[in-house]
Amino acid sequence: MKRASLAVLLLLAATAFAQRNPDLEKAQQLLAQKKYDAALKAIEAAAKKGGLERESLLTLLESRGLAQAALGQTQKAEESFRSGLQLEPKRDLTGKYTGKVASVIATAKAWFKEHGGIELGPLDPGAQDGRVKQISLFVKNDPLKLIARVRFYVRKDGGAWKPVEASLSNGAAATDVDAEVVEWWAEALSERKDQLMFLGSAGRPIKQTAPAPVAVARVEEPKKVDAPVKQPEAKLTPAEKPEERLEAEPVSKGSALRPVGFVLLGLGVAAAGVGTYFGVTSNGARESVKASLAAGGYDQATLYAQDQGAIGNARLANIMFAAGGALAVTGVVFIILGKDVVVVPGAGGGVTVLGRF
Repeated sequence: MKRASLAVLLLLAATAFAQRNPDLEKAQQLLAQKKYDAALKAIEAAAKKGGLERESLLTLLESRGLAQAALGQTQKAEESFRSGLQLEPKRDLTGKYTGKVASVIATAKAWFKEHGGIELGPLDPGAQDGRVKQISLFVKNDPLKLIARVRFYVRKDGGAWKPVEASLSNGAAATDVDAEVVEWWAEALSERKDQLMFLGSAGRPIKQTAPAPVAVARVEEPKKVDAPVKQPEAKLTPAEKPEERLEAEPVSKGSALRPVGFVLLGLGVAAAGVGTYFGVTSNGARESVKASLAAGGYDQATLYAQDQGAIGNARLANIMFAAGGALAVTGVVFIILGKDVVVVPGAGGGVTVLGRF
């Protein structure tokens, strides 16, 4: 019963692939007739032509494994089933076959459980000046080295789809583009360009754009500042003494403030003398008024005039005393500030200031 079911399945598969690959159709018919050696030759002829679409390739790998196992080629049969499982982990093989074939399939499934299936994924695009310059994908977990090439289907800035093939190198494949927005999907191919796997599709492509440029802060170079010119130090001859150089090379000497100070001091003294005179006069007038009042028989108008004169002289005396004091103080300050000064350059680059009254 199982053999009859197997024959029916193989005949159905042969009908499905009749229009796709004649050699594969022939192999299916020979397998149904249990002519395994002839079936394997037809399978190898179909594999040699290459260019199989994915479903045809999966059928070829399963049929090859069946023929090889039936012929006792256990290792080769296991490799065929391993390849099919890596490309399509969900492919149902259990329950179809018995005997040697079932044993080989069980071994292949144990291997697959340890290693897993092939993985495809997109990589970040290469970009420059706000445009996508390169697209790429990675291939992981392909221990049987099934994938050799990649066919990219690319649409740039909403244009038409265009296929571009690229070889696989170090687990990655890439192709150059030049667009602001790139949509793409890809087919993983064997060495003979059999269709193995897909990444994306025309209906659900991968869309990539260039990342926004990163603003770079402008760093201004520090301005160069010319180094100060070092002045040569004055050298003393052994015969010279610092005191002699002070007398011989004064930079500045004396001031015009001292003569002015002496003049102001003299004016202050004179103003004080005048103030003294008016003070004495004022006191004399007050004493005369007091004497007239004590003696009696005085004239009121005369006494009033004397009293007003005394008050005026006192006011003048106060003004002169104040002015004289201010002139004298200013004169003393000018005399102090106008002392003789000598400025001499120091050996360490500073200056020495000497002065005397």
